[in-house]
Formats: sequence, structure tokens, C-alpha cells
Amino acid sequence: MTAPVTPPELIRRIKLAMVWALAFLWLLDALLQAQPRMFTVDFASNIMKPSIAIAPSLLWALSTWSLQVVSAHIAVWNWLFVVVQAMIAVALIAGLLRHDHRLVRAGLLLSIAWGLGVWVFGEGTSGVFTGNGTMLTGAPGSVTLYLAIAVLYLLPERWWQLSARFCVARDLLSLVFLYGAVAQIATPGFWGPRGNAVLIEGQASMAPSWMVSSMTPLVTFTHAHPVLSNAVFAAALLAVAALLFGRAPRALGFVCLGAVLLVMWYWGQAFGGIFSGMGTDPGSAPLLALLAIPAGATWQMRRRRAARVRPCEGASGGGGPVESGGVPRSAVADVRRV
Repeated sequence: MTAPVTPPELIRRIKLAMVWALAFLWLLDALLQAQPRMFTVDFASNIMKPSIAIAPSLLWALSTWSLQVVSAHIAVWNWLFVVVQAMIAVALIAGLLRHDHRLVRAGLLLSIAWGLGVWVFGEGTSGVFTGNGTMLTGAPGSVTLYLAIAVLYLLPERWWQLSARFCVARDLLSLVFLYGAVAQIATPGFWGPRGNAVLIEGQASMAPSWMVSSMTPLVTFTHAHPVLSNAVFAAALLAVAALLFGRAPRALGFVCLGAVLLVMWYWGQAFGGIFSGMGTDPGSAPLLALLAIPAGATWQMRRRRAARVRPCEGASGGGGPVESGGVPRSAVADVRRV
């Protein structure tokens, strides 16, 4: 049997919800970029320079060059960063309010171009190609998730058939978590005492004082039990990927997703460092939650279909499978024989 066609209205609602959220996240990013410390050398030394350290060798020269260029006129460049991100947000919000698809499309295309530049030159590809990337601290990079949501919105409806065997809009979240699990398992450093513990400790340095006391116990635990902590985190990522993949996502998968995102966002990313005066975005957790919307819609569709089938089975009086309309198949067969 062919898979049920996803109603165009449902696709439209999902796309609108994701892009509205994306627009306000870009606006938040612009405001965060406009913080006073971003106009000082701290931006280059605390944000850009650490990213170069995890950039692949092919991009190291380009990333170093971009750091030198920005450092020479940090205030001017930072104003440019603020303006571009504000332009993306304004284009998306204005386009959505005016129902102007061309303006929304322009904002999304600008966000894609800008995001690619930031990911390569500003984030050093988030350690994806150097074996240093972990979802715990934001890999594959928040900006790649901005790109993913923009691309999903621009895809035609045939890519949004949530009941299909494979649907990129529905299954992208699982693929991201599968990458995270593989990276967590395959990276030797994450199994050592200086792996995850150092990453969490580094995030604690950007957290406000009220968060530090609650982050310290996890640093101590991961340092004392590196194998156990890494195995648990990798298993959790793999569980989310498996439970939410396909046209029958499990409710347990969303529970696991919520728990993993909480750990990542609080202990692994300190809310993106937005309370430190040096955070450029709220981290990857909110964006991963947005990518879960298509899977959530798929789960709801299956529940509604199951609820419609159950009354039909009850109407058959327990006499076996039913045809549409609640008529037992045995009765239909008798009529056909007559």
C-alpha cells in the first residue's frame, strides 16, 4: 500500500513554525553580537581563535587570515556581523508577516550564504573534520542547523512526505544524532580523563556563578569515570537516533531527546554562553528541538490514524479485521460470493 499523503496544510504549518523560530533566533544572535565585549579584542581571542585550533589543515590558512583581517578593525567588522544577522531576521519576519514568499526566500538564502561563511571562517567547521567535534559542546555547529532549517523550508512538498519510508525533513534529526554518536565513539580523546571533563570545564568558565556549582560535579564525575560517562552519552545519542528515525518515531525517543538536550544545553554549552557577555548564539539545543518538529508531527499523525482505526475494530464485534467503514471482511467476502 502507498504511504498516506501528508496534507499540504500540515507541511505549511510546520514550515512556518520552524522559520518563525529561526527568524527570532537570528534576531537574538544579532543582539548578542552587539554586546560591548564583541567590539573588543576579546571577540577575536575568545571566539574566533579557539575555533582555528580545531579547523582542518586545508582551512587553517584561511581561518588564520580571517582572524588577522577581523582583528585589525574589530569594531567595524563586528558592526557588519550585527547588521547582516539583523537583516536576515528582519527579512524573515517582514516576509512572514506580509506573506511575501520572495522576501522570506531572500532572507533564507542570505542566511545560508552567511552561515556557510561563519561555519568555515569563524567556527573552523566546529571540529567536524578533525575528530574534535562533539554534540556535547555544539558540534556540528549551531550555524549548520540554521542552514539545515533554511534548506528544509525551501524544499518542495515531495521532500516533506512524513509517511514515506525516508523523509529528509523528518529523519534529519536522527542523522545528526547518529553523527554525534559515531563521533563520540570514534574519537579516542573522549574516552580519556581529559576529554569530556575538559570540555565541560571550559563551558563552566563561561557560565554565570549560579551555574558553576551545579556544573562542577559533572566535571568531577567525567574526569573520574571517563569511559563510563562517554559510553552513557554515546548510547543516549544513539538511542535518540534509533527511536526517532523512520515513519514510526517512538514516544520514548522524545523523552530521551529532551533529557539529552537538557544535558547538552546546560552542562555542555552553558546556554551558549549567553550570560557571559561573549555568547554569539544560544547554542545548538534549541535548533535541534526545532528539527524535531517534523518527527513530532509524524508521531501525532500515527496516533490519530490509530485512534480512527480502533472504533472500526470495535464496531466489528470482535469478528476479525474490518474493511473501511467498520464492516467485517468475512461479511464482505460472503456478499461477494453471493
